[in-house]
Amino acid sequence: MPESVPEVKVSLTQFLNFATKPPEQQLTVVREIRKQHEEGYDIPPDLYKQFREAVVRMHKNGKRKDYLDAVATGQTEPSRRKHYPPLVLGYKKFLGRKSPTWFDPPEGAWFCEDLRINIRPEVGLLIDGVPTVIKLWLRDDDSLNKRRAELIVHLMMQALPHTTDNLTVCVLDVRKGKAFCAGKSDHEQSALLRAQARSFVSLYRDL
Repeated sequence: MPESVPEVKVSLTQFLNFATKPPEQQLTVVREIRKQHEEGYDIPPDLYKQFREAVVRMHKNGKRKDYLDAVATGQTEPSRRKHYPPLVLGYKKFLGRKSPTWFDPPEGAWFCEDLRINIRPEVGLLIDGVPTVIKLWLRDDDSLNKRRAELIVHLMMQALPHTTDNLTVCVLDVRKGKAFCAGKSDHEQSALLRAQARSFVSLYRDL
């Protein structure tokens, strides 16, 4: 029997970097990912880990929104002291006067042939009676444009187990306090993503 070919695992961010690049730049993205898989690479410190954990604790434990202010002002590392205050402002803007309750967000994976992308949203909130699963976008840039947001929420809709019919999935640009939420499932979007996935795997295997 022929030997099975192992699946290619990439992060959501890695696949987005590929899918949103013009064709002439996609090869470079795949080459860098293939090199990382073969040679390994040092994972840099997670600048935003403490902020994500603070958001989860705040909702899980029913803390007030000013809990995030205390987390931000308590940072001693210079990069966190710089980035956390605008994240707090943006997240509080998103919450506004909402009084959501926490639930554990589902996790899943999106598959296309030999490609696997793990999807792990950080936040699950019942907002005005609607269960809403949120992926936090924390980068200090304008990379979360409409196109990229549409890809993220579509992958989330496809990957996450829908334990309820009215589950809403969103990606939140935390600094701007702006949520991009999924509409109806788009057949053309699915076809495009599958084509991108097949192209990624083909390039990955051929390098």
